Amino acid sequence: MAIEDRILKGSVRRALDLIGDRWTLLILLSAFCGVQRFDEWKSLHGISPSILSNRLKRLIERGILEQQPVEAGSRRQRYTLTEMGSDLFNWALAVWSWERNWVYRDTHHPVRLLHKTCGHSTSANFVCGHCDGRIGYYSIRIERGPGYDAISVDTAPGSRRTKTPDGPGANDTRHIGRFVDIIGDRWSFLIISAAYFGVTRFDDFQSQLHIATNILSDRLRRLADDGMLARNRYREKPARYEYILTEKNIAFYQVPLMLALWGDQWLPSDVGPAFLRFHDHCGKNVTVKPLCNHCGDILERADIDFESVDEF
Repeated sequence: MAIEDRILKGSVRRALDLIGDRWTLLILLSAFCGVQRFDEWKSLHGISPSILSNRLKRLIERGILEQQPVEAGSRRQRYTLTEMGSDLFNWALAVWSWERNWVYRDTHHPVRLLHKTCGHSTSANFVCGHCDGRIGYYSIRIERGPGYDAISVDTAPGSRRTKTPDGPGANDTRHIGRFVDIIGDRWSFLIISAAYFGVTRFDDFQSQLHIATNILSDRLRRLADDGMLARNRYREKPARYEYILTEKNIAFYQVPLMLALWGDQWLPSDVGPAFLRFHDHCGKNVTVKPLCNHCGDILERADIDFESVDEF
């Protein structure tokens, strides 16, 4: 099974096709923090009205958000997560936990998760739903599933990066979602995914993913600059490098994993998921429980308050 097939046929790829552009990810993460109004998203992230309208419309059409009047008889609307959207909760927890540990490790994350059950600011520890063993990069085994042959793929993803906005009201560092600045676009995700499957050298990335060499060079440089890959010279003349997974990137693995599990549930083919995931410790299909790092109770969305350290 080619690396490209494993990546492009996976449920993460299909989830990213649905929600994977920069603005949509930021809208969804903000929705978990309680943002429901058009003007709130526009002010918080500096999104142009036309782009914001387009993304909200698409999220409604895809069943992830629903539109409701703010109050009976009002023309003002608010946007709330549906059951499908709410099931991205584990993914949002994974994003927040990774950002806290790796992006804001020397400062304070601008969003605090308050676990109302124990009263502490919390971070999620993800464990297996069967054996309570830790879930992460080293504990997951992937096999081809019944839906593999039913999934068609587009092998030519777009190459453009969405620029980080500048100017007043565009400072995403005040809010959950800094990871989108690091991953950048679909090419960066594909490169990281290939690295998870053991690809390390430029020529192998290029041949496996069919990326133009100039785009590949740019994305590898950015990922190395952001600490997601480490460059290791394995030949002096001419200079050749390997790109090795860093601890920061291995910790990030939980983010696409939660997206994959969401895609398995909400975006399967009629004959089942493209891939099956097993927990090495117990051998059972991967299910995940997020536990509070203070009290050990399961983190439920209703028991979490996403609190901004600063005002939005």
